[in-house]
Amino acid sequence: MGGPARVVIDGTPEGVSAELSELCIEVEQLVAALEQRYSRYRDDSLVSMINRRAGSPQRTKIDPETVALLGLAEALWEITDGLFDITSGPLRRAWDFRSRGPARPERIEAARNLIGWKHLEWDGPYLRLPMKGMELDFGGIVKEYAVDCAVKKLRDAGVLSGMIDLAGDIAVIGDQADGSPWQISIRDPFNEGSICTVNLTDAAIATSGSYERRIAYQGNDYGHLLDPETGWPVRGPASVTVIDAHCLTAGAVATTACLQTEEKATSWLAEAQLPWLMVDWKTEISGPISSDSLSVVQDSASPLWANTAPP
Repeated sequence: MGGPARVVIDGTPEGVSAELSELCIEVEQLVAALEQRYSRYRDDSLVSMINRRAGSPQRTKIDPETVALLGLAEALWEITDGLFDITSGPLRRAWDFRSRGPARPERIEAARNLIGWKHLEWDGPYLRLPMKGMELDFGGIVKEYAVDCAVKKLRDAGVLSGMIDLAGDIAVIGDQADGSPWQISIRDPFNEGSICTVNLTDAAIATSGSYERRIAYQGNDYGHLLDPETGWPVRGPASVTVIDAHCLTAGAVATTACLQTEEKATSWLAEAQLPWLMVDWKTEISGPISSDSLSVVQDSASPLWANTAPP
């Protein structure tokens, strides 16, 4: 998933249906399987196969899990007026953040012609990208989805106190074994260390931002979050952290906030009605999560998802 991963099971709870070492291996295998299916960086992934077939008459039959993820992607595209668009992969040909390569904005226009959820041909279990060069990119949702799937596996096995951490996208089960909430630090986007710590019980937390992967062009420094409409990097917040019952929801809300101006991001986060914290480029912090420790127990989804529950 492009970063460090941790599985924490606190204590040795009774009633766990498998040996703890075996359970951790099963979680690791689950996450690896999702990466193998949905990573655009693997030639043998389902996503890569769909992308290779772009422009050909061949359709790809997709399984129920992929159908559910596509349904969520479509809902996000509609709710965000196209800002969250998993077809925006062609823009990577203009902005090579993965290898910190050169910016080639002259390629934006050609890439923009290939972007747009509305171009997808999706009929039940069959999917086709009609134009050569189109791409799907599940990078904005699959890691958070993997966190939720891993937490479900732990819960189903009887774990009452645990944590899943996939490169900073985190979900916790219950409290810690000693009865205290899980303490999760929110990273400072500009300096070493954290800006605050939150106390979580049965909740998930995700942070999005453009402060890590950056590229220089004509004297300006740009972040990796791209506007699918203009093709240019957005000038949104430095980072946004969101808390919800599902990591998938928290991550989607945080990422969408970072795709907007700071003013619009604030309105979007307020509408989501979830605990959030935003850091702007002046290092100013805002949000219902203060710089002091906050205790959060989440057991319901955001109103944004009233009709579209995460898979």
